[in-house]
Amino acid sequence: MVLVSLLDRIDIPETNVANYVLDNCERIGGPDHTVFLDSATGYALTAAELRSYVRRLAAGLRQHFGIKRGDVVAIFASNSVNFPIVVYGVVASGATCTTVNPTYTPRELEHQLTDSQATMIVVGGGLLDTALEAFSHMDDSAKPKHILHMDEARTGKEDSIFSAMADETAGPVDDGLQPSDYSTTPAYICYSSGTTGLPKGVLLSHRNMVANAMQIQRVKELDLERSQGSRHEIFLGLAPFCHAYGLSYVLHSSVALGGTIVIMSRYSFDGFLKAIETHRITFAYLVPPLVCALSKDPRVDDYNVSSMHTVLSGGATLSPTLIEATQKRLPHVRVIQGYGMTEMSPAITMLATSHNEPASIGILMANCEAKVVDHDNNEVAAPGEPGELCFRGPNIMVGYLNNRRATEDIFDSDGFLHTGDIGYVDSKGFFFITDRKKEIIKFKGFQISPSELESILAEHPDIADAAVMPVYDDSQATEVPRGFFVMKDSGNNDQERAKAVVEWLHERVAGFKRLRGGFVIIDHIPRSPAGKIIRKSLREIQHVNLGKATVAA
Repeated sequence: MVLVSLLDRIDIPETNVANYVLDNCERIGGPDHTVFLDSATGYALTAAELRSYVRRLAAGLRQHFGIKRGDVVAIFASNSVNFPIVVYGVVASGATCTTVNPTYTPRELEHQLTDSQATMIVVGGGLLDTALEAFSHMDDSAKPKHILHMDEARTGKEDSIFSAMADETAGPVDDGLQPSDYSTTPAYICYSSGTTGLPKGVLLSHRNMVANAMQIQRVKELDLERSQGSRHEIFLGLAPFCHAYGLSYVLHSSVALGGTIVIMSRYSFDGFLKAIETHRITFAYLVPPLVCALSKDPRVDDYNVSSMHTVLSGGATLSPTLIEATQKRLPHVRVIQGYGMTEMSPAITMLATSHNEPASIGILMANCEAKVVDHDNNEVAAPGEPGELCFRGPNIMVGYLNNRRATEDIFDSDGFLHTGDIGYVDSKGFFFITDRKKEIIKFKGFQISPSELESILAEHPDIADAAVMPVYDDSQATEVPRGFFVMKDSGNNDQERAKAVVEWLHERVAGFKRLRGGFVIIDHIPRSPAGKIIRKSLREIQHVNLGKATVAA
């Protein structure tokens, strides 16, 4: 049975996503309202100033560097007030933007530049050495032809983005696209970390991104209709702008709603709390480890965070217990969840603040359809019956770059994208995630959900972060689960505390779910910018720690 969104259909305009965002930002907030604010320096950018800078940069890219439709411009930088100027400027020029994780190594950067065939790279402060080393491994024909610097210290230099914005009289730039082009022409190439192999380039069209911005806005409008939201929100710009999560939720949807984005260029937990207190943040986009910290860390009590009414968590599901603990500690805050993938621009389901389904990942976005299928790809009919979640809608990617096979593998013949995530839909239309298809541990015929164990472990006060992976037990000829723990206040009798955690866990799960593979204490759990555990990297850590696991079962 194909499920249709409960929300009214929306009319999606055929337009450049940068123009859509800027037009709505100025229409709703007004030309003088502050769009971006640097939390550290207090530097602010109004809607009118933003539009002027974007037009000037788009014109400069076309006139001085020959950037045009079909060209790819890479942005290799951390969050800053200048980041959205460059993103919007590139997209407004008609070119395609590929955003690069600023923590990438030279080899990882080399792969993305080569795969995307970037013509230009815009480099943020402190990252030039990484870029130059990446270039040293590339063929001359594959290297970007131009390097521009985002660092304000290079103001006045020819290779600065500010020099490219020299024409203060620049008007709107013709992006070279016809209305029919916006559904197929990529505005962005975002790279999906996946669990195996090299990251794949995800082609997200202008229409994909406009649709997703409008879909997110439609869910937020439910709160305005029920008087549980603010017409003018102050959002925390902590989610990485290099990731589809930061792009769509923050730089597109929140800006187009006329909100103010307070940007943190460097993260610390105290800095995060201070930003909420100082700038009166009302709505924060976070990932599960930060939600966990809000529920446990004693430093929260040292700051006034009473302005914040909503936390939206994405990247991985939160347990109802953790949500309850966070809301009990911060009774003025509602913790809600959203779900998606880079391939979905990225949001496909989302809760409104006014929804009272804490364990749910939300309702289906407007204009979207879903189905749940069993192991044989037969559609599941009954509400509550689990299976693989599949989606179809205007926000679903065009395809993978240079990878026709992967594109064909993820879509079925009816155009539904198969997520690999296991879940169900209840009778009221709320979606729930139970696990990921490829991450299920099979123990003697039983199926064990790593995410279930991870959610429970996250509730323990001695655990800062945790992951669960399968290891093969030759003596039993089966997979068994192994825990990877990051201990809170590390160094203080870690082994004994970790053993106590395992015993505590075993009291809360069925016998077949026990950590028969033992546990390993590590410094950090590798996660993507969206907060998802990078299983491939964790397997490498597991290989290094082979034979070092402590068995407490």
